[in-house]
Amino acid sequence: MTLEGRRIAWKFAERLLSPGDLAAVQRFDFQDLGYGYDPFGMERESAMLAYLVFNALHRHWFRVESRGIQNVPTTGPAILVPNHGGVVPIDGALMAVDVFKNLDPPRVVRYIVDTFAAGFPFVSTFLSRAGQVFGDRKNVEDLVRRGELVGLFPEGAKGTGKLFHERYRLRRFNVGFIEIALRHRVPIVPVSILGSEEQAPMLANLAPLARLMGVPYFPITPTFPHLGPLGLIPLPAKYHITYETPLRFYEEHPPSAADDPVVVRMLADKVQVRVQEMLDDALSQRESIFDLGSPLEPRPGGNENGDSTNPP
Repeated sequence: MTLEGRRIAWKFAERLLSPGDLAAVQRFDFQDLGYGYDPFGMERESAMLAYLVFNALHRHWFRVESRGIQNVPTTGPAILVPNHGGVVPIDGALMAVDVFKNLDPPRVVRYIVDTFAAGFPFVSTFLSRAGQVFGDRKNVEDLVRRGELVGLFPEGAKGTGKLFHERYRLRRFNVGFIEIALRHRVPIVPVSILGSEEQAPMLANLAPLARLMGVPYFPITPTFPHLGPLGLIPLPAKYHITYETPLRFYEEHPPSAADDPVVVRMLADKVQVRVQEMLDDALSQRESIFDLGSPLEPRPGGNENGDSTNPP
């Protein structure tokens, strides 16, 4: 972004953001290399513009409510591990906005993005400037060494490609996040996201067409492809996000355990079971997909401080 573009971005922010949100984007930890970018290509102004858009969706369209934000570390590295869904993968952006809005001091979630997204025009540049990082083990390790908050979807694209009748049934987790957590002594925060699976119910997947286009799936939903690009606009399902107590496997297992496939698989399954339990619990409390009522109540036997956070 040019200097003039950055100046215009700040004018937009001053006009459209609340005083609290504006203060947050001004003071979050940004490791500028001297050219307006951090080591992974994030630009404060681009991240701010992305926040403007998704903050509006967070507040007005999906009406996100969350609980357990106190379980997200305010300093040092951590790996956030949520479920994934929704055909159009905006669940991660909404969770990132939620963390940024509700954590004090504000922190940017650095998501690891599937490399296939880099093939779309302008997408790779936009994602990098907004703070996201393309999937590479070295990049993840560099992020945690720098003390960043990393977001990983262990289901991968299989998560967003679930059919509607399979909603909220987790695909088996990949294990890479466990290996990194053990080697670098990083806590893992299980996260459940409720609402993503209803924003774009996938009724079928045209797999041959998806392979031809080089994408993980080609969805058939109630609105797509019948309405063309407009059919990709997500339905306003209400989101509920829960952050659980961090799992510190490194307290029980040495870094060398990262080389033991049995241990790594066992720990990945343990995290998956925990996220699945959180989803099941949230589903049992939800009264309506488009619920306009109060937040979910804290889970019996769960965190003592499982209070909710609401958009201002």
